[in-house]
Amino acid sequence: MIETKKDLEQMSFLERLEARLGGFLAKHLKVVLAVVLAIVLIVIGIAIGSAVGNKRNAKEFDQIDLLQQQYGELLVIDSDDPSYSASYEALVEQLKTLSAKGKRYPQQKARYLLGVLAFEADAYQEAIDHFMAVHTQGKDTYLGSLSLANAAASAENLGDEFLALEYWTQIIDEYGFTAAESPKALFGQARLHEAAGNTELAEAIFQQLADQFPASEFAKLAQNKLALL
Repeated sequence: MIETKKDLEQMSFLERLEARLGGFLAKHLKVVLAVVLAIVLIVIGIAIGSAVGNKRNAKEFDQIDLLQQQYGELLVIDSDDPSYSASYEALVEQLKTLSAKGKRYPQQKARYLLGVLAFEADAYQEAIDHFMAVHTQGKDTYLGSLSLANAAASAENLGDEFLALEYWTQIIDEYGFTAAESPKALFGQARLHEAAGNTELAEAIFQQLADQFPASEFAKLAQNKLALL
């Protein structure tokens, strides 16, 4: 039945809305179905992508756990053992492959282990490059401050005390006294200032270390230093 203007005026707001919506759907049914289908496909795509991403992340975490285990096993093999060289090269190659796949934690840990291996091989500049890359990528993780500390140690072994002091100072500047490496960083700062002849500054930092971290092993070393200065 055809509705007259009077009939429409007597209809409630909801009834008029329902009538108009029904007319719109009837007129644009194909468009509406296409939009709904597109939304469904997007939702399915997101769900599949999330599932694939979670599976990939789990695989990478399992992989870095296995590689870390292999590194631990390598530590107990004598370097003169015939199997050492092949195991070492295989580990380095796998760590490089994983570290190149992104900036997530497994990749950061792989790069960190490459830095450790370089340090142990006395390749200190290579170690610094790896550790600073990890710091850049994982600044807000425990690997950030840990990598800075290792970069400082690498710089000292390289004979670059100025760069080492820069890294020790950077730990305090970026993490304050919250990082696990903060006591070591203060001790490193004070020790290098003392070596450079800046005795008063070294003494002040040793005292700060003793006051801020009284239970730390570095605080005890600092107290011994203060007794000699």
